[in-house]
Amino acid sequence: MIDFTKTPPGVYVTEIIATGPIAGTGTSTAAFIGTVKTLDAGDAGTPIPITNWTGFTDRFGDYDKTKTLPLAVRGYFQNGGTFLYIVAITDLTGLDAALSKLKAFTDVSIVCLPGVVDADQQSKVITHCEQMADRVAILDGARDQEPLSPDGALQKQRAKLLSKSGFAALYWPWIQIADPTVPPDTPALVPVAPSGHVAGILARSDTQRGVHKAPANEPVIGASDLDFRLDDTSHGFLNNQNINALRVFPGSSQPLVWGARTLTDGIPWRHLNVRRLMCFIEDSIIQGTRWAVFEPNSTALWKQLELVITEFLTRVWQSGALFGATAAQAFYVKIDAELNPPSTQALGQVFAEIGVAPVHPAEYVVFKVGLWDGGAQITET
Repeated sequence: MIDFTKTPPGVYVTEIIATGPIAGTGTSTAAFIGTVKTLDAGDAGTPIPITNWTGFTDRFGDYDKTKTLPLAVRGYFQNGGTFLYIVAITDLTGLDAALSKLKAFTDVSIVCLPGVVDADQQSKVITHCEQMADRVAILDGARDQEPLSPDGALQKQRAKLLSKSGFAALYWPWIQIADPTVPPDTPALVPVAPSGHVAGILARSDTQRGVHKAPANEPVIGASDLDFRLDDTSHGFLNNQNINALRVFPGSSQPLVWGARTLTDGIPWRHLNVRRLMCFIEDSIIQGTRWAVFEPNSTALWKQLELVITEFLTRVWQSGALFGATAAQAFYVKIDAELNPPSTQALGQVFAEIGVAPVHPAEYVVFKVGLWDGGAQITET
């Protein structure tokens, strides 16, 4: 800062670090992996951005009952999705390469493998989401007319799927939609995996209410019926297994999403909205504090980081995403010498401890944000 008591009149320049407010990152960009009707060699395994149904059909062709992607894409846009990446593969042997390429697309927040119910392949998508820690897998349950049977396809599949930190959710049953391949004067229904429609519902709910709102009690637009109609008892059984049910209730013909749980075996990450809210907060803070990398690691930097993070979390709380009558009850930000002793400073690292209280459950989920010249890291506790 210039000391104007010791300088002659004139024009002076003072440079100020442009910290700025933290802007919230997007939460509804999806990536769909699967087979399509028309695939150019150059597009195979490459994430291609698509913004509407016409854009998809122009590049990949329209409906084909032997392909998994087209009806899922149509359902995504019908239900409120506006942007997704199509990663077209010839068969599941290309899944590993497709997931590897998706790592570079940091705007992706939802990953789907429409129509694939093989638990081993789905587990690869879960692992990808857990490693990236900024996206969730929306998965399809196996078609099964005995969903409670231990020897049935759904229960065997569920037993193999786990995401301890809640980066995946499983939806069941499949939906029934009007078959677009038959003439309008001979209507027929065709079963479709629900993940594409559900991904669109997540996007719609994010836009209308925010990522903190559980994407449940939401209509499945384009669905005429369900492949299997659950009663309350069966639904309760599946809900206890963290399988998200789609329901048609008496007096209505509209299928609804009636669950928002993740494939965890614990409590803190049981609800999909909590997991996705934390992804949003963590990713926003990481991207919104990159200006701090290579700045002098001093108490002045710590105070600047504390201010911008506090301002961002105050806006998140004001949106209704955090629990508490006051901001102090909803979150805390700690950046001090205890977290950043001289040994840590000497390594060029600065750590911030941030605690937030998601709307539900009303518990603190604590994670640490570390910034240094090589990148960033988050540790959840």
